[in-house]
Amino acid sequence: MTHRLRIEKLVQATNPDLGGPVGDPVWTPLATVWARRKNTLRATAEALASGTVVAPVQVQWDMRPRPMDAPLRLVGDGGDHDGVIYDIKNIGISNDRSEMAVMCTSGASNG
Repeated sequence: MTHRLRIEKLVQATNPDLGGPVGDPVWTPLATVWARRKNTLRATAEALASGTVVAPVQVQWDMRPRPMDAPLRLVGDGGDHDGVIYDIKNIGISNDRSEMAVMCTSGASNG
């Protein structure tokens, strides 16, 4: 595992007196993990079909298993992917439960 990533969760602040939401939800750091970047694919056919100018990049990050519930995203923390936002699309666990594969896209949105 050679890449450091930050797992961030979308959190909505609430008013303690009224119990209602306050302001816009914000991305809050949840954990920092080490991962291996397994592959990178360009989703050009999908991007061309939707008319976007910049094609999103599909990335698979392999990491140790951990509980992950939505809404979460990954953010590069150092190295050549520092600050890159990865939208989580799918999560799979290996048969022996030693690794978790997190399929993401980047470049198409802001998390």
